Amino acid sequence: MWNKLNQEEYSADFEISKRYIDFSAELLRLSIVAITGLGTFFISIIKNGPIPNSYNWFYIAIILFALTIGSALAHRFFATDCLSYLIAYLRKDSQDEKEGMIKLLKRAERFLILTEWLFGIAIMVTIIAFFSMEPVIFNAKP
Repeated sequence: MWNKLNQEEYSADFEISKRYIDFSAELLRLSIVAITGLGTFFISIIKNGPIPNSYNWFYIAIILFALTIGSALAHRFFATDCLSYLIAYLRKDSQDEKEGMIKLLKRAERFLILTEWLFGIAIMVTIIAFFSMEPVIFNAKP
């Protein structure tokens, strides 16, 4: 049996979830911009000749940014799906929906934490990459 919902019952949950989803969306956007920037950097380096081995850190950074994108998208999926379970739980008051909601909420939490960690590590690896290749930039031919 479906219960009539009062908007006050779920509006706070939706607002909190929206803020977390917006945060992961921002990390997603920044990761896409970082991959685009690193790609542009590689294109400019390739024009000057072969890519030195000291650029391996950049490859690692690109992979970490790509994993950040995947993790952010997974967080958005599980967080959004969790809200559908919340509405179903509030309507039916079923234990199955409550268990599904809790399971998806924990997955969303784990993916958000993973996204944050991957993004932070990717930024650190990018900084290491730029410091490890600094002599190559100043010795490059115009």
